Amino acid sequence: MLNIKLDYELLNLETADPFGISYGTSSETKNVLVKLTYDDYHGLGEVAPVSYHGEDYYTALATLEHFKSINVLGDNPFAIVKIMEKMDSVISGHNSVKAGIEMALHDICGKILNKPLRTVLNLTDRPCPITDFTIGLDTLDTIERKTHAAVKAGYKILKIKQGTSYDKEIIKRVRSVTKDLPLRVDANGGWTVKEAINMAHFLSEHNVQFIEQPLPKYASVQDFSLVRQHSPLPIFADESICRADDVVRLGQALDGVVVKLAKTGGILEALKVIHTACAFNLKIMIGCMIESSIGVTAASQLASLVDYLDLDGALLLACDPYNGVEFINSQPSYKNLPGLGVLKKI
Repeated sequence: MLNIKLDYELLNLETADPFGISYGTSSETKNVLVKLTYDDYHGLGEVAPVSYHGEDYYTALATLEHFKSINVLGDNPFAIVKIMEKMDSVISGHNSVKAGIEMALHDICGKILNKPLRTVLNLTDRPCPITDFTIGLDTLDTIERKTHAAVKAGYKILKIKQGTSYDKEIIKRVRSVTKDLPLRVDANGGWTVKEAINMAHFLSEHNVQFIEQPLPKYASVQDFSLVRQHSPLPIFADESICRADDVVRLGQALDGVVVKLAKTGGILEALKVIHTACAFNLKIMIGCMIESSIGVTAASQLASLVDYLDLDGALLLACDPYNGVEFINSQPSYKNLPGLGVLKKI
């Protein structure tokens, strides 16, 4: 039998503008391109590590090299469940690396079957929500400029980053540009309980749909419950929700969860998170890191299962090196190609 060959290389991504969240601001992201080969088939995946989930570019490289040295992938690309279980047994965490490998395995399987991955997963018969577009933290004048540009580009929903000493001024400046466009707010864990409750009442007066991750990643169930109890807006968790057992732990204290492949470790665990969230009657949003169209396209395979999309990672780039899912009037539009349907730009 042929073994699955694992290769990887730097995927350096630059954003069109400096991208700021409560954790910091950057213009460059070091992701890793995963390339799997099986017989004549090639699969692509993307590793998008972030420090607040305990990963970075260098830990990703070390993990990939270890998986390569022990031949963790074996000889059957369809044995994805077994491969994921083996990777989990070898090393815990490092979910962005596992997600990148799993994406590439799904890509190969779709190509062997000569079917788009959405067809293989039987996810083609339901409509998808539209994606939002994120306005990162910056000076008030720059935020106003970015908001003007986003409105001009035709984005229908904006997501506004928060977690500063001037959060209310940010919202006021955004609303000076667009009075009626729906907003979502993401504090990336930048508030205390008291600040979150105060901001929730302020934001409810400015046509905000919901608040994402108001409290730090490791905030307690009690703290999330307290915010939710006193908030006029729905409360979603992002950084606090990585895998399905996190939904079980926090679900009673939330209105919604954000699912990202780089947190779950891939599509299979993301499906578990989605189904667990549904059991708790929670709303669900699919999100992404700063990623190319490889990672965004992989995440978008699950778009028809959720209520909201935050898949603008590639839209924020100065130059996306791949073609994949497109967003026409903010709506996902898929290429009828086998696997992920992602092609390198020439």
